[in-house]
Amino acid sequence: MENIYLDNADLISVIADLKVEEDVKFLVGRVVNDLTNRYEPGEFIISKELELCGKDVFLTINGEIFKTSSCPSISEVSCAELLLMKLNNFELKQILYFREYRNKGKLISAFDTEDEDEDEHILMLKQ
Repeated sequence: MENIYLDNADLISVIADLKVEEDVKFLVGRVVNDLTNRYEPGEFIISKELELCGKDVFLTINGEIFKTSSCPSISEVSCAELLLMKLNNFELKQILYFREYRNKGKLISAFDTEDEDEDEHILMLKQ
């Protein structure tokens, strides 16, 4: 099986809503090299759900193998935050910034614009 190589990857754990559920894990990062030819170098991706996690090798439930340049840091996100990442192509650092942003009104209004560029939203919030 061919590998997908990620640089500066993060392991995210989606917090389970119920105590009977286990947290679901995903890998996020920028593609360095993809021997499967599915992704372009430099592309930010969120893996499918992880089945097995090693120090720097990960297997998804659909059989993709990811290798990371180093042992990834681990962050917890909510299901809603993961959906924001997937739907808007946000990176983890952006989600963590949104989570800590104190002016929630300004945060919400930043996304009321017609502009589809998420970097513009981030810049707007930092003003």
